[in-house]
Amino acid sequence: MALDSKQKSSSSISSETVPYKFGATIEHHEDYSPSDCEKNDPGQLEHAPEGTASLGKTIFMVLKAFVGTGVVFLPGSFVSGGLIFSICLLIFISIVCTISIHLLVTTRSKIGGTYGGIGESLYGRWMRYAIAFFVALTQMGFVASYMIFISTNIGIAIDTLTECHAAFDSKYIIWMAILVIIPMTWIRKIGRLSWIVIIADTCILFCLIVVLYYCSDKIAREGAGPNIIMMNSNDFALMIGTAVFAFEGIAMVVPIVEGMKKPEKFPLAVNIGMGIITVVFIIIGTIGYVAFGDQTKASVIFNLPQTALSSTTQIVYSCGMLFSSPFMLYPVIVSLEKSLFRDRSGKLHFKWKWLKNLTRSMVALVCAAVSFGVGADSLDKFVSLVGSVACMPLCFIFPAMFHYKVTNGTWKKGGDILLGVFGAAVMVYTMYVNINSWVHPSPKAPAAVCGA
Repeated sequence: MALDSKQKSSSSISSETVPYKFGATIEHHEDYSPSDCEKNDPGQLEHAPEGTASLGKTIFMVLKAFVGTGVVFLPGSFVSGGLIFSICLLIFISIVCTISIHLLVTTRSKIGGTYGGIGESLYGRWMRYAIAFFVALTQMGFVASYMIFISTNIGIAIDTLTECHAAFDSKYIIWMAILVIIPMTWIRKIGRLSWIVIIADTCILFCLIVVLYYCSDKIAREGAGPNIIMMNSNDFALMIGTAVFAFEGIAMVVPIVEGMKKPEKFPLAVNIGMGIITVVFIIIGTIGYVAFGDQTKASVIFNLPQTALSSTTQIVYSCGMLFSSPFMLYPVIVSLEKSLFRDRSGKLHFKWKWLKNLTRSMVALVCAAVSFGVGADSLDKFVSLVGSVACMPLCFIFPAMFHYKVTNGTWKKGGDILLGVFGAAVMVYTMYVNINSWVHPSPKAPAAVCGA
């Protein structure tokens, strides 16, 4: 992940530097022509290209960075937290996350560089490796949860179409999905994935509109769902992990700031953007939970009535997650390739090209194996675990550690310590509760439409 680009002389192997979601500067040494090398290292501020994004476009980019596929897990997480607690928690996490973003941007203005580059400048190379590790954990966790979701969604659609006479269990669809994902991970240039991302975003937006329509219609016709509680004292910690999972995207702020025409307006942009995001998350979580009550499943899409539109929605949303997966794995793949193969070029040597393809395939296969082992019944707990273990350091702990190093104010340093300790304590506590929920699971309604 966060790999620094180096200025190279003209040679047969050229490189491209790509700012990715987690502020990682990705350098790749294959299949590039000199015309591809238009961007210099964002880690070198004096070489950074002048930004052109307006305030409005920046707000849109903030929305894009934080509103993703994880939003459909929020209504199900309201079951774990309870209605009032979950709403208050989303507001609280949003505020803390916004503070963390401001801390990261302040640090970046003094140090410069990518997320990983900032960490290395302040704490040494071990911090760059730590950030790369948690980014890899986060991204692979996202993709593993996507695969569970895809297999369950398509399984429900198949059960509906075949009237519960499917030829095989839905979990085996994971291995079919991986056959689509693996060839896309072989794509060398991240720019070639842009059309895939556009398709994925379109699918996600369509499905969110459909979900809101069905949930609102159900509430209007039948009233609130059963057993809605204000706070769940037993499982509320699971909601914390899911909330952090939903708000993950903090390290995207570095390339967003670099792309602004007037970076000094970024605080305003992020405040407006996070406010909109919080409202969207609360609306979707609340309406989904109120519509289905304690019968809300890990993904609210699983609750939709089995009609032609809902089956289409399930398939379309699955396609959105399917097309998002190779993009999410891209930084993990490039970081791993750089570590294993260094400057060996697949463009010049066929052997290295296919060894790299094998490496890329293995990353996707590990995600598939994890998702196959977790299964649909534990999807909500798995999402919460990813949020607690992988996302918490990136969201709260590291920004506080970075800002502590560059600020001189006693109160500011105290605030950094408080935020860092809060992040670490919540991470440990939610991880304990999550593991305990795996050891002592509570009964849940099956996601499929064909049950015993």
